[in-house]
Amino acid sequence: MRNRTRLIKSAVAILLACLQLAVPFFTCSKLYAADKKQVTFTADNPPYLEDFIISSEGERINLSLKVANPFDREIKSLLLNGVSQKISLNVEVSVNSFNLYLVKFNRTLSDNIYIHNIDYDNLEKVFTITTSPDKKPIKTTSYRKAVDIAATFDDITLLHKNQIEVDHFYQVDTQAEIREVKLPFHLEYLFFFLSAWDRKSNNYTIDIPNQLLHDILKR
Repeated sequence: MRNRTRLIKSAVAILLACLQLAVPFFTCSKLYAADKKQVTFTADNPPYLEDFIISSEGERINLSLKVANPFDREIKSLLLNGVSQKISLNVEVSVNSFNLYLVKFNRTLSDNIYIHNIDYDNLEKVFTITTSPDKKPIKTTSYRKAVDIAATFDDITLLHKNQIEVDHFYQVDTQAEIREVKLPFHLEYLFFFLSAWDRKSNNYTIDIPNQLLHDILKR
């Protein structure tokens, strides 16, 4: 009986000693797990629109904005290897009105696509940016400046005075698309997987301020 009691006491003592050793071990493990350094891998950021400006000029309401982060590494590589690229901006203007039953109706007034082209001459090391058929192409040797020019859309006409009606609400939807992957001799149809490099921004919807509409109607 005494031997059994001694064995039980010894087993309890050994168990308590193990627990005392185990507690700091588990505590250190938790601290280490919380403080350990991790290596993270970030995917390429998609393009997005920024610097929105809606303004009035004469009898027009205009929109200016910028496409941020338009090109990823693959498209930049294509451009530097002489493959022309373009940044397209879709701009849709609609009018919202309510009937006697307070049901909202949307009517599209215009839906236009504005395209900026960018080319690179490997021999002359010069970028050429075309923002409009009516404007003279811009040349630069700086990649950053070339992309900044191609990604900036200024003074896009949204509405004319004769399109504005009293007590109506107007909004503009915009989305950018960077996709042109053209190869010599139409090889893009053979290498169809290149279409995976198409890039689009989210769609942005902006209400045109009523104050601007009223100012235009007063002129």
